Amino acid sequence: MTEHMQEQILEAFRLDLVLAGTSAGDRVRAEGFNSRPVGELPAIDIDAGDETAAETTRGQGGQSTLVREFMVHVSCMATGSTGRAARAMAMELQARVEERMGSPVPGLLSGLLRERPRLRGVRRQTDDAGAQPFYTVHSVWLCRYITTEGAPRGPVPSSHP
Repeated sequence: MTEHMQEQILEAFRLDLVLAGTSAGDRVRAEGFNSRPVGELPAIDIDAGDETAAETTRGQGGQSTLVREFMVHVSCMATGSTGRAARAMAMELQARVEERMGSPVPGLLSGLLRERPRLRGVRRQTDDAGAQPFYTVHSVWLCRYITTEGAPRGPVPSSHP
C-alpha cells in the first residue's frame, strides 16, 4: 500500500539530500526520534511540520480537490574544534540543502509537489556547553501538493486544473 503523501515527501527529501553529496553523506534521516551522538556529525535531520488544506474545486461524486501546504523542517548539524568551525560546517550544509531544493533541475520531489519546495525561514542554534562545540541550522520548507479529498496517498495529476 502506498504511504501518505507526507511520508512520501519526507522520504523524497531524504533521498534528494543524500544524492546531493554533502559532507553529511548518508547521515540524512527523516523523522529521527533520538538525538544524534557527536560522532555521527555532520548530519541532516528532516521532520514533519504542520500541514494545512484548502478546498479548490468540487469533483465528481462531491469530492473536493485539496491544495495542501506541508511544512518540512530540515536541521543541518555539525561540530568542530571551535564554535566558528562548527558554524561554518553547519552553514555549508545549509547552503547545499538550499542549492539542492532550489535547483531548477527536477529532483525526486518533482513528481509529488506542484512546484519546488520554497524556503520559509532559517534559524541558527549553538551549543558550546559540551566538550565539543555543536551548531545547528534549522530551515523550514513549504511543500505544496494537491490531493483528492479522502485520498491522501497520491497527488492529483499535474494536468488537473
